Amino acid sequence: MAELPRVLSFVGPSGTGKTTFLEGLVCILADRGVRLLLVKHDVHGFEMDRPGKDSYRLKHAGASRVLLSNAQQLALVADCDGDMPLLDLVERYGADVDLVLSEGYRRSGMPKILVDREAAPSHLRVDEVDQLVAVVSDRKLDVPLPHFDLNDPGPCAQFLCEEFVGPSQGGRDATLVLLAGGHSVRMGRDKAFLEFQGQPLLAALVERLSPAFGGRVLVVRRPGQDLPDLPGNAVVVDDLLPEHAALGGLYTGLTLARTPFVFLAACDMPLLDPEFVQWLLNQGSRASDVVIPVRDGYLEPTHAVYGYRCLGAIKRALLSGEFRMDAWLGSVRVERIGQESWSAVHGEGRSFVNANTDEDLRRAEDLAAQVTLPV
Repeated sequence: MAELPRVLSFVGPSGTGKTTFLEGLVCILADRGVRLLLVKHDVHGFEMDRPGKDSYRLKHAGASRVLLSNAQQLALVADCDGDMPLLDLVERYGADVDLVLSEGYRRSGMPKILVDREAAPSHLRVDEVDQLVAVVSDRKLDVPLPHFDLNDPGPCAQFLCEEFVGPSQGGRDATLVLLAGGHSVRMGRDKAFLEFQGQPLLAALVERLSPAFGGRVLVVRRPGQDLPDLPGNAVVVDDLLPEHAALGGLYTGLTLARTPFVFLAACDMPLLDPEFVQWLLNQGSRASDVVIPVRDGYLEPTHAVYGYRCLGAIKRALLSGEFRMDAWLGSVRVERIGQESWSAVHGEGRSFVNANTDEDLRRAEDLAAQVTLPV
């Protein structure tokens, strides 16, 4: 069985503010890239689905399980014969998260944090909670454990990151994969030979970006395709799946790279910024398979980090006839970097600019003239 994530239970009587504190805590942890499973133990019973909805009708018609799914969410409504142990829930649903937080489960053997509020109608004594690792309260409790303010979840989030999650996998060991095998339909000529600021764009990209990857560069071309002269550290490889567009190039890069991650980019992105690329390599939680920026509400799949564990999902997508770059992302752990986050370090996002037409190329030249590109 794969190693399970750490589990921590927040316990305390009703009215102490557990849910409110957890809400703030989750926001902070999510902003830090921690993937969370939240488990709430409700001894009073609950009804998640709404009467009248198809899923509600099917469940109450006699189905033991109803699964609701769309591109953003997945929900399961199922019958149980009794209380399911917390670790069983973690084993079933928590294998792809960094940390499991539960509200309740005071009698489990998991580490616990006691939540206390002076004005609460009842209190739980410290000696009534086993495996206690910390307390959260708006008053001082006499206990030789870390004590966090009920109204400030920040220090508790830092404690969890240090003691239960560990450092994120910053500085991923990655290879640069440049896609050069496109058919350049809109441009009307092979983009691999585009000139930008007086030199071949593909060669300039290799030279500018390779230091960020320790010289590890794969240039993926169509079989038999001519390319301009490239710096000696670039390894040119034939696309293993040339009829499958960018997804075939990603598959080729992941298959042939000797590092656990690749950074995928297209050869028609003249303003690729190595400092921004290095920043992306440091984003996300330690178990993320994909780190991908979101710009204007859309993913940027050819300016993203991919791990070797994506190969299985890509193979399944290809075998099912799905060749879109985002068709398989639901099968892996994806860290989406929102525009508010990346724009704080990369302004307007010039690194994402594509040269699909001569007009795009001239616009990129104008933008490059306004700023000195890193070398």
